[in-house]
Amino acid sequence: MLVQPIVTLNNDYAFGAEERERLVAIESLWDAGSQALLAEVGLSAGWNCLELGAGGGSLVEWMVEQGATVTAIDLDTRFVEHLRSDTVTVVESDIRRTELPQAAFDLVHARLVLEHLVDRRQVFDRLIAALRPGGWLVVEDFNWSTFAFEGFDGDEVVNAVEACLTLMRRSGVEVNYGRRMVADLVDAGFVAVRGEGRVRIVDSTAPGFAFFKHSLESLSDDIVAAGLISAEQVEFVRRRLEQDARLTTPMMVAALGRRP
Repeated sequence: MLVQPIVTLNNDYAFGAEERERLVAIESLWDAGSQALLAEVGLSAGWNCLELGAGGGSLVEWMVEQGATVTAIDLDTRFVEHLRSDTVTVVESDIRRTELPQAAFDLVHARLVLEHLVDRRQVFDRLIAALRPGGWLVVEDFNWSTFAFEGFDGDEVVNAVEACLTLMRRSGVEVNYGRRMVADLVDAGFVAVRGEGRVRIVDSTAPGFAFFKHSLESLSDDIVAAGLISAEQVEFVRRRLEQDARLTTPMMVAALGRRP
């Protein structure tokens, strides 16, 4: 899945595929909202759907339960291979180099994908072209401005988060891409366009907390190497994050619209 914070500095994808634990955490935080959006646009039996960044496959399974046929694309498909069937086509591929059928899908859904792509505009245009007239595009990406660990005195954790965000920006991530998506759909001529934002507050016992904590830790070597923070500061933050705490997630912004 083209998601969450493991920066791959030697790859022009800003982030790489994540292990199963991270995908489960993403699903636990965001699947309910994604399912509500897809139900809102009318996903039902007979629809032909494209799921970009299929990840752990939970949304693919849910789409099939609604009676849809799904093409699932990801850089790393090991967690969705078991879903291959008459109704699920699994494609392990780089979306920037994948030939998509034209005007083929009733629904294209991409969650936590476009913000990580340096050439996101070109991919966005190709997703539009893959939609049938009347088809729906639903994109979900973060606005990181709300993200914060809570319950700590001092600036160490805040500084570590800012160092990670700085590294993400340098690596090509548009950290506030979520708030641009509605305008992008309007500019592309979509109709019935709307957007929404969802924020979760989770404590240290929740899978979502571990996801962000481990993501921050995974970036530690890179932020030290980039001179954004010292190794001693990183170790201090690691110890602090072993304590009970809460975090406010980035805002998951969704934009949806129908192709005329």
